[in-house]
Amino acid sequence: MRKMCLVVLVTGTLSFALAEAEPILPKGKYPKADAAIARQDRQFDVFNASPFGLSLNVHVKDTKARQEIDAFMAQDQVEDFNAFAGGHLHERMSMFGEHGDLGFFGGVALAGTAFKYLALKKEGAPESLLQPLRAKIVRAAESWHVFYVVTGGNGVVARGIVRLVPEDPSAPPFPEASSWVATPLHDENGQPLPRPKNNGTYREDNSNGVLPKGVWGWIDSASKDQLIGQVLGLVSLYEAMKDDPLFDQALVARLAQDALLVARMLMTPHEIAGLEGLTGEGQYDLIIWDADGRPTFHHDINPLSLEKVYAKPEDGVFNVFNLFMAIGILKGLWHVTGDPELERFIYEECLGRRRWLDLASNFNGPGAFNYIYMGAQTNTDNVDMTAVALFLALYTEKDPAVAKVLRRFLEEGWWDPAYEKRFSASRSKQPLWHALYLAVTDRGTGQGLRDELGNLLGAFPLGPYWQDPRVNCDETEIAKGECVAIDGKTIIKLYTSGEKPKATEALDPSIRPCSDFNARSDSFEVNGGGDGLRLNPGGDLRAAYWIARYMEARGPGEYNLSPHVRDHMPAGQETVAESTSDVLEPDEVLEPRPEAAEAADVLWVREAADSGCVAGQGSLWAMALVLAVAFSRPRRR
Repeated sequence: MRKMCLVVLVTGTLSFALAEAEPILPKGKYPKADAAIARQDRQFDVFNASPFGLSLNVHVKDTKARQEIDAFMAQDQVEDFNAFAGGHLHERMSMFGEHGDLGFFGGVALAGTAFKYLALKKEGAPESLLQPLRAKIVRAAESWHVFYVVTGGNGVVARGIVRLVPEDPSAPPFPEASSWVATPLHDENGQPLPRPKNNGTYREDNSNGVLPKGVWGWIDSASKDQLIGQVLGLVSLYEAMKDDPLFDQALVARLAQDALLVARMLMTPHEIAGLEGLTGEGQYDLIIWDADGRPTFHHDINPLSLEKVYAKPEDGVFNVFNLFMAIGILKGLWHVTGDPELERFIYEECLGRRRWLDLASNFNGPGAFNYIYMGAQTNTDNVDMTAVALFLALYTEKDPAVAKVLRRFLEEGWWDPAYEKRFSASRSKQPLWHALYLAVTDRGTGQGLRDELGNLLGAFPLGPYWQDPRVNCDETEIAKGECVAIDGKTIIKLYTSGEKPKATEALDPSIRPCSDFNARSDSFEVNGGGDGLRLNPGGDLRAAYWIARYMEARGPGEYNLSPHVRDHMPAGQETVAESTSDVLEPDEVLEPRPEAAEAADVLWVREAADSGCVAGQGSLWAMALVLAVAFSRPRRR
């Protein structure tokens, strides 16, 4: 057994070290994608990242402001928009938006910037290109640090951060600064505010002088989606700066300290009986804690929790989504820190004593609550977060025994599950999911998927990327179940009707409704968009392109690993990786009829709720699952 593991390990380790291997998306092979991302990179740097180096939406006041931006993007002689327009960007805007999703949206976009630097450096780009990128990474790293100190520190993380005063003292104020009204953490009696806890409240700088007074505000109640994005941001910055002599390595050490405090916060157990909004009793860790002394609203990454209902280990139930989220978050934090206490917590305690590897191997087995896919009711947030978690877990894992379990779920539980043949990641035409999958699969980076990724990226209306309305199907066509798309030629067959009709196949980006974060919007929805006055950052698209331009195409049995991947202690449990129980698999619906689709979704929830394999807290979890399906819908378009 040891000899077999050693062979696999050497093969996997060598696979990322072969410098002559071709990137997944080689420069020049997909010219439409190259051009689209080049335009979007320019838009992102000049507009979306202008406040403090991270990804924000830009809302302009009127069509005149939009026309000025269009004119600027159509030329390349002037690089300063303010000089080009004869006035400041802030004067043409109504606001910068999405501060409250900056943990996730910003983290993914930050991966685009970091891997762009790594890709260009690997390609031998001239210093004239690399030096400005290093400056952007340093600026982003300075802002990323604010997430961990503006809260008061000790591992408490912000959901989002807001700069209230421009970096340039001569610049006009930020449009949104005038509406910033912060809520104190506690009232005069020391009770936390607001009551009840919500999913994000404006807060004043709580850094106790670490940050300059009056410059920063923050949004609390960091949810697990914001945390996984933050960890991706930390890992991406670490990958870009670690051991590069042209970066100050003190920045890397500070990243590691921030990550370590977050890890210690997550490893701290809390008695949950009596905590606001939680059901259960006993000591539980892997709870995102907030500065007001309460768990955040969507706080749980513990596999024993489902929508704030906590089961006991002996109940025999676990939350599949939380399991892989926790693995990805913890492994990402350990990758940045190398902390031995965190190493023991992951590989000895969680993967070992708590049998997480066994649970991960039985993601369809008895007691497994797996709601990542729910047919036409699938919450694409969950699919997207799982993609990031699996990338973090596998890109930082060199132990073949652990990686085998994670890759089985990557292939059979996320990318192309047997029980979801229509709305799976492999069929959703989401470039970020393609890129993350191709980066860490060991089944070979097939040319077909690489071509699809390149073609998808080239089809988005990028640089400038406006939130224009896109209505493919009118009410008459929806009633007929078929429509002609906005390109005048694509025939769209409908799978569901109603308020948000969905197609039988994911829409091509050339006709798909635009989004400020495409990978968390439903690519099967046929209508959407906005008023055309929002400039979308395209952070997930930039990340997909530059990750794929850095990562190497591999044959079967090979895979990409971080050049900074760490050795670790053996995981503490043997696994049963070949288990293929189908207890909770839904019935497949073959015909794309609206009534059949809705019936299938309801049936699957009932099967999960009524499953005889669920013990103990099962009835409460079944109720929580039904509520999760009913109310947990993708938030952003």
